[in-house]
Amino acid sequence: MTLRTTDPTAARGRALKAAANAFEIVRAVRAGDVESAAALLAQRRSRDGSLHNCGVEQIQHPSNGQGTSTGTGTGHASGKKRRSGPQQTLSWVYENVYLPRRTERKGAPPRRRSRLDLEAGIDRFVALVGDKDIRDVSRRDAEQFVGSLNLPSVGTTKKAIGVLSTLFNCAVERELIGKNPFRGLGPDRYTVVAARRSYRRFDADQLSRIFCRTEMKSGSMLWVPRLLLLTGARLEEMAQLRAAWFTVRDRVHVIDLHAARVKTPHSRRYVPLHRHLLELGLLDYVASANDRLFPKLQYRRTAERWGASLSTRLNREIDEAVGRDRTLTVHSLRKTFEHAAYVAGVPKPTFNAITGHKAGDISEEHYLQLQDDVGLLKRQLDTLDFSFLFPALRQATPPTSGGVTGL
Repeated sequence: MTLRTTDPTAARGRALKAAANAFEIVRAVRAGDVESAAALLAQRRSRDGSLHNCGVEQIQHPSNGQGTSTGTGTGHASGKKRRSGPQQTLSWVYENVYLPRRTERKGAPPRRRSRLDLEAGIDRFVALVGDKDIRDVSRRDAEQFVGSLNLPSVGTTKKAIGVLSTLFNCAVERELIGKNPFRGLGPDRYTVVAARRSYRRFDADQLSRIFCRTEMKSGSMLWVPRLLLLTGARLEEMAQLRAAWFTVRDRVHVIDLHAARVKTPHSRRYVPLHRHLLELGLLDYVASANDRLFPKLQYRRTAERWGASLSTRLNREIDEAVGRDRTLTVHSLRKTFEHAAYVAGVPKPTFNAITGHKAGDISEEHYLQLQDDVGLLKRQLDTLDFSFLFPALRQATPPTSGGVTGL
């Protein structure tokens, strides 16, 4: 019998009710009133379906020569009787087992993106194998599903298999099935790591070709590439910028990302504005904005991102400028910034604080606390010279010793 709850109080009440019903049914069978027993069983099942197996799997009239039989089997080919109760499909496990278990363990339901991944995995499995009861899903079904996947990357394939394996693991934990048919299937960790693409940085010539294109744009297509290169920030951090986040701290113009949706806790930081951004008129653009700097960028709930469409457009411009290369994307601007900072002699703890990377050790995190020393960060940041990318700055900005000749 499955009580369908993890609450001890609710489980006790449901168990007592089920036991009372089972007692009435057994008493009716012993008295020879098979019709009443069958009616009681049907009534219980139709009311709430919680009596999956009360010990009476099949009731037959003694007159048929077979007497009264009971069974608790789950198989078909072996001749055992099918267990009663509602069909426990993947969707049922997701809603009645996984979500309550996840909420109980983490204290909150899974994020929307995780739920969408799980639901997409269920839909993909049902489309190929059918909406089977999980007790009927075999290892062969799982292997057929894995073999049919034709996804763009090893990581995506691993995720598609992993979400289903998670649901079956939940079913095993609840003792709904004996083992997980997806266990051990799909690419292993080493294959995923080997196939994971590694973003490369741009060289000076590639940067020139990219910015020749983006400098002719406006709005987010103009300003976001500048911000990414000159701050080392992530695309999503810049796509959601608000005018109120531009402030002055210790007489330094900064972007305050403490209220932003960021990737990690270390990403909540003050980002000093590079001198090029001030010379190019970023603060004038900020002053003209009512709230969000780039209001045309809409929040996409399925991706939980502001910059999804912008990423696509910028990557298209990059492909047009330097050729299609999956290791050279908009994220490469962040890597280019870090390499330029290294070449210019900026200490690693300093550009970790600027870009929002985790500190390298305890001393850096708890004693240096460079993320709060925006004056130092600003001085180090301004040693980077990217004026060759911006025609308006080529004559106005004298060359510095911390240029990008090493890109």
